[in-house]
Amino acid sequence: MRRFIHEIFKIENGVVNTGGKIHIIVGIDPGINTAYAAIGLDGKFVASGTLKEADADRIVAEIAKLGIPSMVASDVSPAPSFVQKVAARFNARTFVPRRPMLQEEKGGIAGETKNLHERDALAAAIKCYREYANRLRQIEMMETPLEKDLLKHMVIQGFPLHAAIAKLEGRGRPAERGGTGNPVQETPKEAGRRRDDELVALAQENVNLRKALEAERMRIGALEAEISKLKGARFAEIGRDAEVRRLREQNERMGWLIRRLKRKRQPG
Repeated sequence: MRRFIHEIFKIENGVVNTGGKIHIIVGIDPGINTAYAAIGLDGKFVASGTLKEADADRIVAEIAKLGIPSMVASDVSPAPSFVQKVAARFNARTFVPRRPMLQEEKGGIAGETKNLHERDALAAAIKCYREYANRLRQIEMMETPLEKDLLKHMVIQGFPLHAAIAKLEGRGRPAERGGTGNPVQETPKEAGRRRDDELVALAQENVNLRKALEAERMRIGALEAEISKLKGARFAEIGRDAEVRRLREQNERMGWLIRRLKRKRQPG
């Protein structure tokens, strides 16, 4: 996460170029029909869609056409591994509600639509936006020459606002501040801020990795439970088959004995 600005964006002479793409919050509802919905960091609807039997690569390709995800949201907690995988591809954080969203809540947030999968994806995106709405409005009201969309993106990614401003202004990169090509020594205050930023970024990355690991463990646990259930059903079926064979053999022996007794009782 500390390197995400350089990895995702092109930086020349301290100016960040996003390639003309806006930053977005994306909600994903995975399944046989995987739906996605995107809103801008101004809260406005961007687009939504549904892909049948789509893998992560196809969803990533569709989302990339819309913008650069700042957050990938789910309507359940923990986030499904598919959502975690898509977020990782964009080096974005994942958002999960404090509790799984109910159908009534999703309908109230996103409205009633014909495609319930897209409604669920949109509700997740809007829920995420509302968590950051106050901070995003604060940035929108600021008087600054910096790109507000990118400032919002960095704040959602976990940077304190002052740290995001410092990075975009070129502070905290000693080699770029002097203007003569000679490195300028960091002040203790700047060094402390930089370390704080790195700690925040590492802590958030740790949280995301833990969530992804827990989601994967839950998925594996569910699969193991299903396998155990199938094995139990199979063993029960085998037991029933064995009992049927035993009864059939017993009936055959009884039938043989009855026929033998009948023959003995017949007059010679």
